[in-house]
Amino acid sequence: MTSPPRRSVLNLCAVKRADAIAAVLLFAVGSLLLALGSYERFGIEAPQWVRFIPLAFVCTGVVLRRARPGLTLALGLIGFGAEVAIGFSLAVVFVFTDNLYAYARYGSRRGLRIMLPAAVAAVLATGVYVAVVDGRAAAVISMLAIAALVLASPIFSAIIVRQAHERAMLESERAEQTARLADVRRREAVLRERTLMARELHDTVANYLSAIALQSTALQARKDLDAETVRTSVAAIRSSSVEGLAELRRIIGLLRATDNGAGEELASFRLDQVPELVGRMRKVGLEVAFTVEGPERALPGEVELTAYRVVQEALTNVLKYGSDAAVAIRYGDERITVEVENAVRPGGDEVPSGGAGLVGMTERVRILGGEVRAGPEGRRWRVRAEIPAGGLDEPASPAPAGRFPKRSAQR
Repeated sequence: MTSPPRRSVLNLCAVKRADAIAAVLLFAVGSLLLALGSYERFGIEAPQWVRFIPLAFVCTGVVLRRARPGLTLALGLIGFGAEVAIGFSLAVVFVFTDNLYAYARYGSRRGLRIMLPAAVAAVLATGVYVAVVDGRAAAVISMLAIAALVLASPIFSAIIVRQAHERAMLESERAEQTARLADVRRREAVLRERTLMARELHDTVANYLSAIALQSTALQARKDLDAETVRTSVAAIRSSSVEGLAELRRIIGLLRATDNGAGEELASFRLDQVPELVGRMRKVGLEVAFTVEGPERALPGEVELTAYRVVQEALTNVLKYGSDAAVAIRYGDERITVEVENAVRPGGDEVPSGGAGLVGMTERVRILGGEVRAGPEGRRWRVRAEIPAGGLDEPASPAPAGRFPKRSAQR
């Protein structure tokens, strides 16, 4: 906890109204006690009016106790020192204890480290002085108790209050930081959920809409098609529309569901449904070769869903930009590899794209600790995804950046 900031000498705005009222009341009560003769007569003989001066000093310190604790201590020491010279009064001693308390409570830590041992030394010096002058043990003990009550007790009380206040401030800061951290985590959770749903919508709906758009474009461009071909194309468009609408309803159901829909999403698409996806692509006129290497086996749901989405997104891009695709799924001991390769169709884009497909595909694979590579190889485009077979429970480390297996003979 840092020490209170330094304030200007004329910083009257920091003076509390309650402190000013307390100072006036203390001066009035103290003046009444002095007028009634409530003071000790020893040391320098002084007129009675002089005794009001130390009272004025310590009461002025009460006014500045929060605004200028250092000045409060100085005024208190001047007033108390005068009392030592001319004789103690109950009013001045009482207000002086508040001056000590105010500095220990609101003053700098550096000054407090000096003030505390000085007060203890003053108490001990008082005891020594009484022991030398009087010599009686009872007198020494009584004076030590009085000196400790006046000089040390206010300081220790202020230290206790100060530490309690600092602990309360620290707890308040921690609570505020915890609230901010909770808000940040809530925002991150919302963002992750939105990203997940956006990726799901893109991966699912874009495939069907791309097929519909391309078939519709082909029907518009060709005027020499026979009735059977038109009927087949329209049936394919209708099939893609119905299936796309069903998927859209499923996703909307997940959004509306109050329980966790992640399990339903993972169970929706598996690798044994890739042949169905390939068949749908063939219906819309895309030539697709499909092969499976290695012993097929059940994998965690998130692995199968991710592999399916890679194939789906890659074939969707083939519909937009390429032709003659080849899909290969290889089952390894620790990883499953998905490759989609296609020829690049010359000419401009026939279907608009937002560029989010490859990003979403990469995000899905990297969440599982896998790796995605996509890019041209000669005159063909190749997408390769390596996904750890253990899923989220046993994530495998991504393959080193320099490793890229050669194309298999089947390709």
